[in-house]
Amino acid sequence: MEQPQKLGGNENRCFILNITNYNGIWQGQNPFVEALPIFITQLAAILIVTRFFHHLFKPLHQPRIVSDILGGILLGPSALGKIVYFSDLFPKRNVITVETLAYMALFLHMFLVGLELDLTAVCRISKKAIILTISGLLFPFIVGVAFFYSLLESFDQYRIQVHNIGCGFLWAASLTVTSFPAIGRILCDLKLLNSEIGRLTMPIALISDLGSWILVVILIPFCDNPANALYVILVTIVYVVASFYLIRPFLGWMVHFTSDGNNNYTDCYLCFALVGVVLSAFTTDVTGTHPIVGSFVFGLIMPSDIALVLMDRFSYFISGLLMPVFFTVAGLRVDIFKITKWNLVFVVVPLLFAVKILSFLPISLFTNIHSKDSFALGLLMTTKGIWAILVCITALDKGVLHAGDYAVTVISILLMNSIIAPTIATLYKRTNLFIKYNSRTIQEARNKTELRILVCIHSYCNVPGILKLLEISHGSGHNQMTVFALHLVDLPDQPSSVLIVHDSHSSRFEETKANGGHHDYDSSETDQIVTAFNEFEKTNDNVRVQSLTTLSPITAMHGDICSLAEDKFVALLILPFHKHATKEQCLEEIISSFPNINQDVLDNAPCSVGIFIDRGFEVTNGSDPDYGVHEIAMVFIGGADDCEALSYAWRMARKPGVLLTVIRLLETDSRDQRKSNELDDDCINDFRIQTSNDEFIVYEEKILNDGEELIEALKEMENKFELFIVGRRDGVDSPITSELLDRIDYLELGIIGDLLAASDSATSSILVVKQFVNLIDNKVIEDLIGTQWLSMDRSAMNFGSRRLLMATSNTLWMYSEQKLKEMHGVDEGDVDDGDGDGNGVNP
Repeated sequence: MEQPQKLGGNENRCFILNITNYNGIWQGQNPFVEALPIFITQLAAILIVTRFFHHLFKPLHQPRIVSDILGGILLGPSALGKIVYFSDLFPKRNVITVETLAYMALFLHMFLVGLELDLTAVCRISKKAIILTISGLLFPFIVGVAFFYSLLESFDQYRIQVHNIGCGFLWAASLTVTSFPAIGRILCDLKLLNSEIGRLTMPIALISDLGSWILVVILIPFCDNPANALYVILVTIVYVVASFYLIRPFLGWMVHFTSDGNNNYTDCYLCFALVGVVLSAFTTDVTGTHPIVGSFVFGLIMPSDIALVLMDRFSYFISGLLMPVFFTVAGLRVDIFKITKWNLVFVVVPLLFAVKILSFLPISLFTNIHSKDSFALGLLMTTKGIWAILVCITALDKGVLHAGDYAVTVISILLMNSIIAPTIATLYKRTNLFIKYNSRTIQEARNKTELRILVCIHSYCNVPGILKLLEISHGSGHNQMTVFALHLVDLPDQPSSVLIVHDSHSSRFEETKANGGHHDYDSSETDQIVTAFNEFEKTNDNVRVQSLTTLSPITAMHGDICSLAEDKFVALLILPFHKHATKEQCLEEIISSFPNINQDVLDNAPCSVGIFIDRGFEVTNGSDPDYGVHEIAMVFIGGADDCEALSYAWRMARKPGVLLTVIRLLETDSRDQRKSNELDDDCINDFRIQTSNDEFIVYEEKILNDGEELIEALKEMENKFELFIVGRRDGVDSPITSELLDRIDYLELGIIGDLLAASDSATSSILVVKQFVNLIDNKVIEDLIGTQWLSMDRSAMNFGSRRLLMATSNTLWMYSEQKLKEMHGVDEGDVDDGDGDGNGVNP
């Protein structure tokens, strides 16, 4: 090392650094003196420590940023940096190398964030949600600025003498901004993405994250150089506009005319993208904003096809391996020994929590959303991520924040992030139980989770058909199915309802067994029903049955059914139709009062409901009873009920020997164009993608012009299948069904179910499905966030994700191409696109 020289009163140190030690340990030299060995050791130490903390705190639901920053604090001057050996691990002469890598990881990660983000999702969010989100961002910022200057004497004494007016703004911004990816990961880890709080939080978090981005872009130039800040912001706006309206079309044109159209992009495209993100980051850096602005914008304007490839190639390397270096470097710069007033930390954290929570309380005041959800929303909005750490580091580098204040801010961020996830987990601990026992619909129930069904029995004649239905519903022997069989016994003179548990696994209702003493009803039929279901349990693996009997008057029976369904966390409630098929296949009424029960249950059930019309489903027509081959049809027109019916039919199709035919009936308008709903298309597309290779599942489409063609289509297929599964289509209007409303005899079956049940020549059994919808929460949330909730195995994490949208569309295109080739009997290699080059079909 050369001797330091003094130039202009400042001491300048010059270091002679070699990349590596060529002589090695055999010459007795210390290899950690040179640049490359110490750099490799630093990376290894960072990854080992951060991974250790990540796995250590994972049971406590701690986000990754907590373990990364804590690892940096441990390796820095606050802990191990005081030890001689570890202080040499991050020497000042070499720390610039790690920081350079950290900043490179930062702007590459922001490029990935831009690639992932789907800006069209922002357009679907309501103005009400945007206003509430902006107020939830600006109100804490204003309070933070006022708090900073009101307690200025509590900060470094040095700042009282050398005061920077931008200090309070950057400090408040670091504690105000919100991280959309961090919130998504917390909700995902807690399995709350499919809950109401997940649906409510994700769109608002997206708007808040974009608002944080704009706030940072404005604040950094003003706090760095207020005189030129306006020019910097104007140039940034011009660059963003040019990127979207000039560079983005050029990129789309270039990809379209240079690729072969099959999305098999070569390394040249990937190299071009990396060069482009570096140039874009450089542009915004030299104009005075920040490199991450350019990288983020370049990610937003990339064509969707190549964006998906880039995310798959670089996602784990950048976000999983490089980003911990950035957060660790932020922790390395924390020196807790320079904090003069620790009480400031314990004032900042409660204050920011309180302000954020108060800023989102109007959601519960002006809507029907529960106050607990509003509280949780405000709590989640305090989640910090890249923006907060970036603001802190920028303020420290520019001398706006000093070492002690920087340490206070970073530790406050660390404490806030560490509190949020455990608190949310405690608030929604019942939701975890709710998810464990599936959800309230078949759509939201995963394929490998337990299916819980409540079946109601009027009399023993309902048992054979329902048992066969349950047997087919148990699609895989590896999946658990729990059945609650409830025998409905009408006792008009019974003063109150009595529930008898015949084979109870829970002590909740055992006390009711003694309350009845002796009951004035014939228990022989109940014994038959219990025996049949017990035998069903013995002959089927992974099936658990609990038999119950309710003794109550008809007027109270629907309340007993709904209460039991809610207590048992069932996803589907099956009711027998009040008419049963005779030997002549005519429907004969059993008890005239049961239609009212079915309708009351449909109106009040806490889960999805199926009404089963049995026409001898226990008899396997034309099939080997040992194998139990059944042909099932699902008629799909559209709506939530049809999507739920499709999910149930799909689950049945996993049973060996079940042949499923899905028939989608499409209607045409006056211009002879097919009319369909986006949610219906998503539901069908998801089904077709995942069943494309299943030879026992057939998909058909039929185009109808009016209601008469619908009747004819149902008449043609009414005896081709043993079981029809249809949706009730509650509240869904369409031209071809609206004109048939006056022909309905049974409102609880819907139009399609009624047409199939009313036919005297039909021999097929029918299951009419109505999907459970939490009317208050769904309508309020959809009105607030301005977007409908997709069920069919979708989650809130899909919101705003370009990756998931492109993955679905690309897979469906590949499936359609494959089916097209199969229809024409052409092998993949024999298809030509007509241009004479033999390259095949272009999309």
